[in-house]
Amino acid sequence: MAAPIKMDELLVSWLGSDEVYENVSSLIEKYREQQRQRKHQADNISPPGSPKQQEETKEKIEAAGSTAPTSPRGVVIPPFYPLRTPTGNTIQRRRQLPRQSETWDPLPAKSSASESEATRALEETEGDNGGVICVRDQLLNMLQELDISTSQGNVVSFSLDSFVRVTKEVCRFPSFFNAPLYDRILELWNSQHPSLTSPNVTLSILEWFWKTEMEPFDPPERFFRLVKQPDQDCILKDDFLPYIKALLNDHPGLEFLSNHAEFQEKYAVTVITRIFYSVNKCHSGRITSRQVRRSDLLEAFSLVDEEEDINKVTRYFSYEHFYVLYCRFWELDHDRDYRITREDLLKYGDHSLSHGLKYGDHSLSHMVVDRIFDAAPRPFEQERVNREYLSYEDFIFFMLSEEDKANEVSVRYWFSCVDVDGDGKLNNMEMRSFYAVQLHRMQCMGHEIVPFEDMLCQMMDMIKPTSTEHLVVEDFLQSECSQVSGALFDALFNLNKYLMFEQRDPFVERQKREDEFETDWDRFACIDYNRLAMEEEAREEEAMEIDWVTVDEEEDEEGADFSGPVTTEAPF
Repeated sequence: MAAPIKMDELLVSWLGSDEVYENVSSLIEKYREQQRQRKHQADNISPPGSPKQQEETKEKIEAAGSTAPTSPRGVVIPPFYPLRTPTGNTIQRRRQLPRQSETWDPLPAKSSASESEATRALEETEGDNGGVICVRDQLLNMLQELDISTSQGNVVSFSLDSFVRVTKEVCRFPSFFNAPLYDRILELWNSQHPSLTSPNVTLSILEWFWKTEMEPFDPPERFFRLVKQPDQDCILKDDFLPYIKALLNDHPGLEFLSNHAEFQEKYAVTVITRIFYSVNKCHSGRITSRQVRRSDLLEAFSLVDEEEDINKVTRYFSYEHFYVLYCRFWELDHDRDYRITREDLLKYGDHSLSHGLKYGDHSLSHMVVDRIFDAAPRPFEQERVNREYLSYEDFIFFMLSEEDKANEVSVRYWFSCVDVDGDGKLNNMEMRSFYAVQLHRMQCMGHEIVPFEDMLCQMMDMIKPTSTEHLVVEDFLQSECSQVSGALFDALFNLNKYLMFEQRDPFVERQKREDEFETDWDRFACIDYNRLAMEEEAREEEAMEIDWVTVDEEEDEEGADFSGPVTTEAPF
């Protein structure tokens, strides 16, 4: 069943490519041009008064007397937006009116097409002369403020430390992008100008970089082109590493990790995997420009640059979220080989449950665990095909989907698991096979049995699918049932959560809707982090008690008449 799923993933990735979109558009335009030429040739060949011309004249007269088209051929389809100029150059998708603050040279007076646009640009950046500042003037003013002489003209260079303001104020990137941006500018310049290599970024080099990599593009495209490798058309997971490492070095909320290289690495892996989980929804391991444009990636990077408390940036960067993910993985990985087996995953349980509903710490049924290993999406599937274990990145995908079933990524994750035949439809036979395991577990717990028909009727009333014969992914993604559609998945394979859903308190549910958490994952991570913190505090207190007991025993032994060897090692 993994082959059809993989083919679907490749198809979605192929269709989402900008290059494919442009090629398809080009073929459509070419076909239309050929049709127009054929029609023109046919009109020229047909003699006056021929049956064909008479028929065409009759059709024109009938069309003129009718307001509605007589056939689908009469419907006029608007042309595609031209993606290339007649010379073959690609047209960049950006706003028509560039802002003065984003162009290297001053704009001519005729470029100011509207008073509102000029007013908005003037409010954003104003110079000493009361006018809008171009990038070149911004840099010259900045050099004067930094006491860097500009007498050498374009030869004047920026050091890495002085380039921070350029990164933040001119390029509008986060401040921790400074070193990677500085290195990228030099890398591009030295590779394309081997006879003019430079160890530092000069004003002329910055002018070249701005006009080629910044000015023609809008902010999402600039971010995309900076993060990806110059010879690639997508962002791969390793492309984020320099920026996450710079964040670890610069952010005050992560300073305590400076002496823990192993956990710095794990934090970086966690952040990158979470980015791919939310942005790369087709799970191809390749983030395209269109995916960056449709995501909140730029806003998240800007927010983490401004916010000193890293845990307030719950999107991707929260250390508390990383701590919860890594500790859960560590609890299951008993042999410390950084691999989760099927037996390990069966022990995944909700530690917050304390009312006796747990089924021997086995929240998930063995049937869905097998499907997780066999069919669930993996973040970087193209790197390997071994599905006998879950890596840490795979476990992040699983846990984010398990603890928040109200988003599109998790819905598609679990739908691919329960759709056994891979036809994109969840039928009664498939749901009944999963629910049979749940019925057996209810019997073992002595819980009141909920028949399959009753459960299915309840879920159908909440989800309201388009078809009564089966469910499709789009049924779960309806806005009116996004918060309850995950209950069906819980009913099929997570008994603990299903029983909690059956015994839910309406007052508690209303409190959840009114609390400060944006997602179910944020709520779960906060609760689980507090649990882990309390357990860690209890262990520290226990260790302190053991140390005090050991000290008392040593004092007793020193006072006693004992000639044997004395040990000071704690009894554990």
